[in-house]
Amino acid sequence: MEDARSQKAENTEIHRLEAGTLTLTTFDGPELALFRIAERINPKRAFLFVSTVLGRHIPVDPVRHRAALATLADGVSAHLLAGPVFVMGFAETAVGIGAGVFDCLRNTVGDRDIGYLTTTRFSPALTRDWFTITESHSHAVDHFILAPDPGVLHYGPDATLVLVDDETTTGRTFAQLVAGLQAQGVEFGRVILVTLTDWSDGQAAAAVEGIFEQADVRSVSLQCGTWVWTSEPGATLPGLPGGCAACCAPWQPKSEQAFAAPRTGLAGVDPRQSGKDILTDMTRSGFEAPEKADRILVVGAGEHVWQPMLVAEEFCARGHYTRFITTTRSPILTGETIRHKVTFPDHYGQGFKMYMHNVVPSDWDRIVLFTETGVDGVPPALVDWLGRVDVIDGAGAVTVLSGAGGEP
Repeated sequence: MEDARSQKAENTEIHRLEAGTLTLTTFDGPELALFRIAERINPKRAFLFVSTVLGRHIPVDPVRHRAALATLADGVSAHLLAGPVFVMGFAETAVGIGAGVFDCLRNTVGDRDIGYLTTTRFSPALTRDWFTITESHSHAVDHFILAPDPGVLHYGPDATLVLVDDETTTGRTFAQLVAGLQAQGVEFGRVILVTLTDWSDGQAAAAVEGIFEQADVRSVSLQCGTWVWTSEPGATLPGLPGGCAACCAPWQPKSEQAFAAPRTGLAGVDPRQSGKDILTDMTRSGFEAPEKADRILVVGAGEHVWQPMLVAEEFCARGHYTRFITTTRSPILTGETIRHKVTFPDHYGQGFKMYMHNVVPSDWDRIVLFTETGVDGVPPALVDWLGRVDVIDGAGAVTVLSGAGGEP
């Protein structure tokens, strides 16, 4: 998995976009068609690799999603040192796959100390920032890292740090996170960079090398390659979307709430949450069981992605046709890859725009939306577009909302 060039066939693709031409050289991994190309609404970078297994911009089969997580975790396992493991994921895109790699690892190396922590795009009230980093090319540059809960952080000379992102091109964001950890006085004997697609041509590992003085750096990905961007003369990149009126009061998280992104971490010693357990709790709270023939779309909200994915898995296990997707802050132009898009205010009352991509509500018999906020964090514009939707809020309460329904 590390030495993709020597083992796999090389392919070249040319994608002509409005703002320029993207030339990709890829080395085929165990599964092809891991991404598609779309155009970003962002003056910093005109294109976006849209994963077909992530569930962020394209509805994904939870079985295929889990298979990708397991393949990544298997690759990581081959490089682990003998000591503890600390896994981190990046908001918002890799919160779920980071949790998924952690979940797979705790099933295989659960006899050792292991924990998971994610960055977050905003720092909720009543929490303590540990440190911050920035992602210069992103639509939302700030990453906050909150102080981890007890039992989450494990480090030392025989410990392995596992950093998970959907893709990497330069490794600068990886390097910032590693430097931030090093500045807090923690150390690791090995760092493993984990991505669905690695476009860095070795730059990511080189960017991280040496930050922890004694640590060596490994890379694991499903597919790797390189890209060259050639701007179209005279092309003007679109500016980032502006803000919008908030649909609810700013969200105030509660430590006891049942559903939330793992911003202060997950510990390997904690009981493993399953989709079966979550669905049982939902039923107790009034969730009406779907009919066997119902086609079910499970939707996560922003950074709240892992628990909804577990529920989507459970629906699949019960024989339902199920797909999983999340709402996102990523502003993308419609086209061949993004066929449908709806825009609405964010779930957290922060006053920024969010989107749902490639969903046609009439394709689904049941739509189940998870929000870590209260039900007021589900924007009326989203409900009106989706039609009937079962909302599972941060406290685990079930509310059925109904809108007009319709396609974007």
